[in-house]
Amino acid sequence: MALGMKSRKVDNDTQDINVNDGLTTSTEEKTGYGYDPESNEKGGRKMSRIAGVIGESDDDSTLSVGRQLELEATNSIKYRTCSWQKTAALLFSEYICLAIMSFPYSYSVLGLVPGLIVTVVVAMSVLYTSLIVWEFCLRHPELRDVCDVGQMLYYGWTWVWYLTAAMFLLNNTFIQGLHVLTGAKYLNTMSGGAVCTVGFSAIWTVLSWVCSLPRTFDTLSKLATLSAFFTFLSVLLAAIFAGIEAHPEGYNTPNGGKTGLLTGNPIVLVIPAAGTSFVSGMNAFLNISYTFIGQITIPSFIAEMKNPKDFPKALWAVTICEIIVFSLVGAIVYVYTGTQYNTAPAFGSLGNELYKKVSFSFMIPTLIFLGVLYASVSARFVFFRIFEGTRHKGNHTVLGWATWAGILAATWIVAFIIAEVIPFFSDLLSLMSSLFDSFFGFIFWGTAYLRMRQADYGPGFITKRGIRGISGFILNVVIILIGLFMLTGGTYATCQSIVDNYNAGTVGGIFTCLRNSSDDASTKDGDLSRTALHDLHVENGGKMVPFGGFSMPVQYSDLSVGESHKWTREKASLFDVGHMVQHRLSGPGAEPFLETITPTSTASLQTNHSTLSCLLHSATGGIVDDTVITRLGPELFYIVTNAACKAKDVAYLSQQIQDRDTSHGALDWEVLDNWGLVALQGPLSAEILQRALETAGVQDVDLKSLYFGQCKHVSLNLVSTSNQDTPILISRGGYTGEDGFEISIPPSLTVPFTTHLLKAGGKERLRLAGLGARDSLRLEAGMCLYGHDLDDSTTPVEAGLSWIIHKDRRTAGGFHGDETILSQLRSKKDGGAPPKRRRVGLIVEGAPAREGTEIVDPGSGEKVGKVTSGCPSPTLGKNIAMGYIKPPLNKAGTAVEAVVRGKRRKAEVVKMPFVKSNYWKQAAGTSPG
Repeated sequence: MALGMKSRKVDNDTQDINVNDGLTTSTEEKTGYGYDPESNEKGGRKMSRIAGVIGESDDDSTLSVGRQLELEATNSIKYRTCSWQKTAALLFSEYICLAIMSFPYSYSVLGLVPGLIVTVVVAMSVLYTSLIVWEFCLRHPELRDVCDVGQMLYYGWTWVWYLTAAMFLLNNTFIQGLHVLTGAKYLNTMSGGAVCTVGFSAIWTVLSWVCSLPRTFDTLSKLATLSAFFTFLSVLLAAIFAGIEAHPEGYNTPNGGKTGLLTGNPIVLVIPAAGTSFVSGMNAFLNISYTFIGQITIPSFIAEMKNPKDFPKALWAVTICEIIVFSLVGAIVYVYTGTQYNTAPAFGSLGNELYKKVSFSFMIPTLIFLGVLYASVSARFVFFRIFEGTRHKGNHTVLGWATWAGILAATWIVAFIIAEVIPFFSDLLSLMSSLFDSFFGFIFWGTAYLRMRQADYGPGFITKRGIRGISGFILNVVIILIGLFMLTGGTYATCQSIVDNYNAGTVGGIFTCLRNSSDDASTKDGDLSRTALHDLHVENGGKMVPFGGFSMPVQYSDLSVGESHKWTREKASLFDVGHMVQHRLSGPGAEPFLETITPTSTASLQTNHSTLSCLLHSATGGIVDDTVITRLGPELFYIVTNAACKAKDVAYLSQQIQDRDTSHGALDWEVLDNWGLVALQGPLSAEILQRALETAGVQDVDLKSLYFGQCKHVSLNLVSTSNQDTPILISRGGYTGEDGFEISIPPSLTVPFTTHLLKAGGKERLRLAGLGARDSLRLEAGMCLYGHDLDDSTTPVEAGLSWIIHKDRRTAGGFHGDETILSQLRSKKDGGAPPKRRRVGLIVEGAPAREGTEIVDPGSGEKVGKVTSGCPSPTLGKNIAMGYIKPPLNKAGTAVEAVVRGKRRKAEVVKMPFVKSNYWKQAAGTSPG
C-alpha cells in the first residue's frame, strides 16, 4: 500500500481510529513523545513540513508519535518501543561489521594518507546527511521507511515510490547475499573445504532465515549489541595478530612455516602507486563509502523509536566509534600486511592459521546478524503494506506469522542466488555502493535539505539567511553531485572490475563447489596484479587485458598487432615480461636439486650460461612448467617460470624442497618479488642496448662478445635513481626467434631503466609491443606456450624437446620421470616405448586453424591429432599452427587435414621454426644464424 492511503486501522480488532483524530493529545504533551511540525527548535528556527501524506492536506495529515503509541497500546506486538540506546545498538551492529576488514585493501589502492582522509571525510558527510534524515523524519513522523521518504521528497510521484522500493529491496537483499557469501567463506576457512561452497551457502541461508524471525527492532537490538561487541573483538584481534605474527599469508618461507608466492617486507604506500587506474581507485573509495553509508535504514529505525528526538545521541556515539575503529584497524592491518599481502576481507592476510580462525570466529554474530537486520527491514516493508490496518500486523495470528516467515524466506532465497552469481567480496560491496548508496547516501538527502529549507523560508530560501543559506545550498548541491558521480562512474568501475576478474579467471564459477575460503586468495580479491611498468603501458596507449592474473598490454595505439610483429622482425620492440616469475636458488644443494626436478645437466652448465628446461612430475615425467635455468655462480642459479603457473610452480617447488635429499647440502630459494623483466627483441636490439648502457655510464661492456644463451651483470649509473647497489642481469636470448635480450631489473631501477632504454632507442627504431605480437612471433619461432602446447600430461620427448636432455642424463638418469622419458627416447627394438604423439608444425590452407582444431587423416578421416596454437603468419603470409599428431604422420611433408569451422582443409606437416631464427651465436662466427 503506498503513501496515498487516507486512514489506517489500528492493529487490534477492537478499535478503528482515523489518523485525523487530532495531532497532539494531553498524553503526548505529558510524555514528550509527540512532535508538532510547526513548533520552533532552539534558536527559533521554524521547521515546516514539506508536504502532507500524499493526497491529503498539510494540516490534517500528521500521525504523531504519541498518537501512534496510543493506537498500538492494546496490541500484543508493539513497534514503537526502541529507546535511543537500543537504536544505537542497531546502528552499531549495522556499521561495526565485516566490511571494516576491506579497509586495508582500500588503503593499499588509495595510499595510507589519502585513505585515512577519505575515511574521515566520508564519515562526516554521512553524519551530516544522517542528521538531515532525522530532521526530515521529525517533520513527518508518519513516514515508515525510506520509500515513503522518496515519494514525499519528489512531489508525491508514485513512480518514485516504486523505484525507491525496488532499490530499497535490492540493496537489502544484496547485503543479505554478501553475508551468505562471507558465511560460506567462514565455514570453508574453518573446515578446510569440507563441503561444497554452494552447500555452505545453503546452510548459512537457512540459519540466517531462522534468526530473522523476530518481528520488532526492540527484540533485534539485544542481538545487535552482541553482534557489535563481538565484531569489535574480532577486528581488534585481527589487528593484534597482524602485528605480532612473523609474516603475513602468502610470504615465501620454503624452509618452514607457511609457504606462499611473495617475499620481502610488506610494502606500505603513503600515496597511491603511480598508474593506479580509475577502476581500482573508485572501487577502493566505494568500499569505504559502503561501510559508512547506512541512511537507508534510518527512517525505519526512527519509525520504531519511542522518542525520535533522541536519535542524534545514537548517531554521534556511533560516528565517533566508527572513525576510531575503522581508521585504526584499517591502518594497522595494512601496515603489517602491506600492498602485496593483504586481501579483502583482511582475515585472509593472516599467515598464522590459528590467528586467522580465532579472529574470524568472533565475527560469527555479525555474519549472521547484519544480514538478519536487513532481511527484517525488507520483510517489515512488505509485511506492513500487506497487513496495514488489520489485526495481523500487531497481534500473534497464524496468517501473520506465516506471511512474515514466507516473506523472509523469499528474500533469503534471492540472497542465496546473488551470493552464488557474484562470488567476490570487494566488487559486491562496490556494486551495492554505486547503485544504491548514491541515492540513499547522497542524492536523497541533498534534495531533502533543499526541500526543507524551501518549506521553512519560501522561494528565496537560498539567500534569505545570507552566507549560511548560500553555503548550505552549495554544500547540498555538491552532495547530490557526489551521488550522481557514484552512480555513473562507480557503477562503470565496478562492472569493469567484475568483467576483468571473470576474464582473468580469478574468481570461482556460478554455483561452484570450489573453495572460497579466506586463505585461498593469492592476490587482492577483485583486483588484477600489475607489473612495475603498468603506468608506462597506459601512458603509451596500451590496450590492457587480463593475462595470467595480471593486467597486461595486448597492443598499443601506435601499431596494430600485425604491424608490431613486422616492426620486431625489422627493427626492435620492447616487451614487458615482468609478470613472469623470477627465482634464485643458492647453496651446495642447488645443483643436485635442479638435476632431480629437471632433465638438464646443470653440472655441465657453465657460469653465466642459460638453457631451456622443464620442471617434471616425479611419477609421470609430465611437464609442470617450462623454464630457463641460468648458472650465476658455483652454487647460484637463476630460473624463470611462467606467470600463469605461479601458484602451481611455487607449490611444486615448496614440496620438492621439503622432500629433497638434505645430504646434498643447504638450499636457499627466493622468489624475486617486484623485480622487473623486459625483453628487447629485433635486429637493432644490440645496437640500442649498447647505446643505452653507454649513456648510463657503462663503458666496459661489448655486447658483440655476449652470445646467445649467455648473460652478464651490469651496474648502471642513472642519475634518476638513488639505489645503484644491485646490477641488472642481461641475458642474450628471447621468445621471438630474433636476436635480443631479456633483462632482469631490481625494483628500484625497473621504471628508470626501461624509460632510459626507450629514449636511447628512439621511436624510429624501438617501439613497445604487447602480448598479441609476442604470441605470433613465438609461434613463427616454433616455441611452446605452457597451458596450450605443453601441460602436465606432456613429456619433453612428446613435445619435441628431447634436446634439453643432456647425453650424460640419458645414461645416468636420476631425474623425475626418467624411467618414462628414457623409455620414450629408445626405439621399440631397443626395448623402448616411443611416444604415441609428437609435436609438429603445420601449414594450413584457407582459414587459420586455432587451438582445439582436430587434425584428421585425409584418407580415412580418422582423428589423428589436435592443434594447440595457430594464427596467420605476418611474415610468411600463410596460416601456421602447432599441434600433436600420431606417428608416423608426424614426419615433415606429410599431408593431413584440419577441421576448421566444420570443413576439412588441407594441411602439411613442416619442420619448425617456421621462420629462420636470427640468434647471435658464437659458433656461427659471431653473427646471427
